[in-house]
Amino acid sequence: MVLIGMRRGETLVFQGCADVIPLLGHSTALGYIMSGSAEKKRSGSKKNVRSGPKELDLSSISTFPIISPRTHALAVIESIALAGSQRNMLVPQQTTPTPPELKAQLETLTSQLASEDFDTVLAIRSASECGILGIEKVVPLFKGILSMKQNARIRGNEDEEKLAQIRFETSLPGFHPILEPTDSIAALRIPNTWQDAMQALIDSTVDENSMRVKRPPVSVVCGGKKMGKSTFSRLILNRMLNRYRKVAFIECDIGQSEFTPVGMVALHVIETPALGAPFTHPRQPYRAFFVGNSTPRDDPDYYMACLKELVKTYYGEVSHTRSWDESDDYHSDDEEDDHIPLIINTQGWIKGMGYDLLIQLLAYTAPSHIFGFHSPSNGDSNLPPSFFTTIREQALNAGREQPTFLYVAAVVLGDDSSLSPFTKYHPADHRALALLSYFYLDHEAGLGGDVENGNRLIWDFTQALVVRRPWCWDWKNAKGVWVLFDQVPPSQILYALNASLVALTGDKENPHDGDGGETETSQPQTPVAADGATAGQIVPPNYFPLGQYPPPPPEHTTCHGLAIIRSIQPSTRTLHILTPLASSKLQKCNGIVKGAIHMPIHASLDHNEDNSAVRGIAGVPWKDVPYLNYEAPSGTYSNNPSQPPSPGSQSPRLGYAPPVKIIGSDAKVTRKNLGRKRLQQ
Repeated sequence: MVLIGMRRGETLVFQGCADVIPLLGHSTALGYIMSGSAEKKRSGSKKNVRSGPKELDLSSISTFPIISPRTHALAVIESIALAGSQRNMLVPQQTTPTPPELKAQLETLTSQLASEDFDTVLAIRSASECGILGIEKVVPLFKGILSMKQNARIRGNEDEEKLAQIRFETSLPGFHPILEPTDSIAALRIPNTWQDAMQALIDSTVDENSMRVKRPPVSVVCGGKKMGKSTFSRLILNRMLNRYRKVAFIECDIGQSEFTPVGMVALHVIETPALGAPFTHPRQPYRAFFVGNSTPRDDPDYYMACLKELVKTYYGEVSHTRSWDESDDYHSDDEEDDHIPLIINTQGWIKGMGYDLLIQLLAYTAPSHIFGFHSPSNGDSNLPPSFFTTIREQALNAGREQPTFLYVAAVVLGDDSSLSPFTKYHPADHRALALLSYFYLDHEAGLGGDVENGNRLIWDFTQALVVRRPWCWDWKNAKGVWVLFDQVPPSQILYALNASLVALTGDKENPHDGDGGETETSQPQTPVAADGATAGQIVPPNYFPLGQYPPPPPEHTTCHGLAIIRSIQPSTRTLHILTPLASSKLQKCNGIVKGAIHMPIHASLDHNEDNSAVRGIAGVPWKDVPYLNYEAPSGTYSNNPSQPPSPGSQSPRLGYAPPVKIIGSDAKVTRKNLGRKRLQQ
């Protein structure tokens, strides 16, 4: 652990992961304001100010895990000052009793700090035990996104200041402070228009008497692609968590989701800030649906039906109203449930059909605030000039209050690199990161369901997916099996499902019955018979082929999460699946949906073993590995297997025919193969 004292306006930028414990003053990180758990005790004269453990109340602390990968702009912690009225508006942070060992360590460190010299004091603790650093071993392309090569070495002739800097840079595993300008690394810089827009939203939550308004704001963030919408949505989410204990968040961008893997639209009720890139904080949604693709282009009607159901769920179950205009008429016995704002992050498709979908969503949502991104240098990514006029006419025709429009300056890739420092990471790479982070979560620690209660996410990269023991899921009681975007005959359904990524669905739960309560079991569809299946073939019951039946009805179903069908055992009618869902969630799953989302190629490899031509995968020779071909680079080969390789040879093992390239060894090939399985010839 290290203790950091900061003056107002000073910043700390780091790469990696760390637990931040604010002790004194206030600081911001990704829009969230962290408050010290102890206050300085000052006497009337500065001469009488004494530093030491007696000035701090260390009986309880607040801990904020921050993960700062270089796939995005690095997180910035800044010391700030708040006026008394601003401090009074902050929601009290979640605190936990300080363990005796940690308390003793903090007392020892704070006794050496002249706290009166600083406006903010933070304790930084290593968070490498969460396991997220292991993701670099799975995909070679992602090596170095969290870790940094330590070039600093103590040679004996450095001055004391240089020695202190080296010790600070190497003091904590996984924590790499950036103390000087570094190539290919950028820190998150929040534009002024973003700050003004966030402050305008916060100001709207109180009236002229500084009392909280009855109607929590419903905000929609919209604009073109690569303009910073996701980052801005994350910032206002964190900022609103300083004002409200809970904030609802709807994900509409199925290609770049914030809390769920690709292909899902979801409603979340968030209680803890999202301090990191999307792949660092997956959460179990309040309710979700699997659209099955990274774009709604192939089935826009189903996409919009799912979004409308999520908005309906928010108003009916979260805010307990039918629309934002009716919030004045509702008063809950629970003050927290009476004030839960909503943030909606929309997709970046704003042309043609995408624009029509956006207008439909706004008409159904009836937001109080609309944040429109605008770029003076990239007019093609801007919303049409008629956008705001159309929204005003919608509100006027519906007799609703006019929403507040706020223009936000876009940070377009190429104009400013503060938000996207690495152009080599494409959207497919970020989707792969999210999927791998999702499936390598420790299911015993929970998929974010307990994060809101103070528990942290834990990843387990010590064992590859291909060697893990799967769950056995009996399909005999399945209420439905769907394959989106492909017409699969019933006789071929098991072949289509095998070794694929699927969604696990269940019945819509009645929120008034609590956990484990009754569920809605209405099923308006009737499954197709196994036409085309020959005698003796085993076909899952309740299969709904594409073209004859629609996808799972959002009014009656929900998506609990994703799974990989590792293998199928037809004799026992069992699917062997890999999923981070806990067993309590799996017991609620009664449907399977396969979309157009494929596993990253590295999910099929064993990163702990040598996947050479001899070893294969997890001890299975390549000739017996299904669905994959082995491709090695060309180089100098020998016909004698016992002869050692020549220097510079690219052959992993001599005596084997040289195919083209090693899977995933080249960044471009990795991106091209991320969403593709190559069938064995």
